[in-house]
Amino acid sequence: MRNLQRSVLAMTILLGIHLLAWSQVKNFSWPDGKKAAISLTFDDARQSHPDVGTPLFRELDVDVTYYVLPGPVRDRLQDWKEIVEEGHEIGNHTVYHPCTGNFPWSRDKALEHYTLHTIREELLAASAELTELLGIEPVSFAYTCGNTYVGRGKSHMSYVPVVAELFATGRGWLNEALNDPEFADMALLQGIEMDGKDFTDIKDLVDRAVETGSWLVLAGHEIGEEGFQTTRTRMLRELVAYANRPESGIWISTVGEVASYINDQRDVIRQRLKAGLTFCATFDHGTVAEVADGDGRLYAAQSYDQSKTEASTILPNEITLVKEQGCYGGALEFKRKAKPVVFYHSDQNIHYSNERWSGTISLWLSLDPSLDLAPGYTDPIQITDSGYDDAALWVDFSDKNPRNFRMGVFGDVEEWNPDKIGPDQNPAFTDRLVAANKPVFERGRWTHVVISFEHLNTREGKASLYVNGKLQGERNIPEPFSWDLQKSKIYLGLNFVGLLDEVSIFNRALSESEIGSLYHLPGGINALLH
Repeated sequence: MRNLQRSVLAMTILLGIHLLAWSQVKNFSWPDGKKAAISLTFDDARQSHPDVGTPLFRELDVDVTYYVLPGPVRDRLQDWKEIVEEGHEIGNHTVYHPCTGNFPWSRDKALEHYTLHTIREELLAASAELTELLGIEPVSFAYTCGNTYVGRGKSHMSYVPVVAELFATGRGWLNEALNDPEFADMALLQGIEMDGKDFTDIKDLVDRAVETGSWLVLAGHEIGEEGFQTTRTRMLRELVAYANRPESGIWISTVGEVASYINDQRDVIRQRLKAGLTFCATFDHGTVAEVADGDGRLYAAQSYDQSKTEASTILPNEITLVKEQGCYGGALEFKRKAKPVVFYHSDQNIHYSNERWSGTISLWLSLDPSLDLAPGYTDPIQITDSGYDDAALWVDFSDKNPRNFRMGVFGDVEEWNPDKIGPDQNPAFTDRLVAANKPVFERGRWTHVVISFEHLNTREGKASLYVNGKLQGERNIPEPFSWDLQKSKIYLGLNFVGLLDEVSIFNRALSESEIGSLYHLPGGINALLH
């Protein structure tokens, strides 16, 4: 009975995780106001593709993606030329269809016997032959049997990087997830089986794609009424009819076309982010910021109170640069709590304005707060010209375990705290804090933190805290925010112990969608720099 209870509990937890994953609504902008995309894909250049697929998809007015081998295409070349003329996409599916040798039929072409060189040569040969036969250059690829590796044991290696080099996309097989257009790895798209399914089996996936703004890639083989590895024509008719409802918001297109649109949108977002970037320090090549509208050098002082006695380029003994331990390269490591402080100058690096000032602060942290931090308040970043409670922006960990992670954005202290009441006894202080909702901070894991603020120095001033792309809360900041820019500093790691990376500042308040894109940037902030 106890084992049964544990099993039920485990199933409940797993279900909750899946439901939470499905519930993440995205703000990706699909074309023409659409809410989601679907791609219908078929493998192996089966006989039913021209025999059944061509007239069916002509009737339904739908373009699909066929992942083919050159041999079967050559056998029915005229039919496949017609498929190309109809507007369908032709993708690469290798020459010999190698799979794991655990399939007896694949033993003489087992991926366990391949190397990265041999699989690359086969993919190039397949593309060259398809170009010769059909006059197209395949930009899409599907992994045979869904296997993404070559070799075995110590020689076992993923060939996803080879696919990323040669093609715009690579599609998997027998996956379970929808593709998030902001996050998905184009070289390893999730392909969900549609063989042997009725529309009632598929409808839930379609509805989830609409709810979450996702891309559903369906994968099949034969096209017909029934049979082994057969996508049913009845299901396809019902699916297309469902998607064609005016209110559905579903875009059905080929893998190549959807991927191209997503990549274009990603480029637009990156360009917008890059245009707003005024400061960025990745610590990949040192402490000098890669982007700095002002002074990009990191300064150090003996203590917070002695910040005027500064020196550049010399790090205190408690702080060091570490290679290959950051998000995507180097990072700044704070080895223990210490009095010395490090900072960049705010002047020009932050585009301060005394009228309707907006901006965004982004950074990454890696630590276990309960184990790594010494007693006392800890500010991974604090930006101010005076102090933590006077015209300041920061995030901190509370002074003792269990540590709360909080955002503080405070205007002029004489406005919000004229009686100079200490923070621990002052609701005006605590009410201005935004606490994160159970944020995940762990050693060996990076957590993304964003402060976004807008219209400071007006009665409509507001600041918001995001952790890993999710809004944690926001606060109104109605009081003035007065700065002497020559005195203002970007302090890093005050009393902090852990790793800190990719400190970036933007000259406007990023939208929730942009913050999500910033969190998901492949390669991190370097995607904007290069």
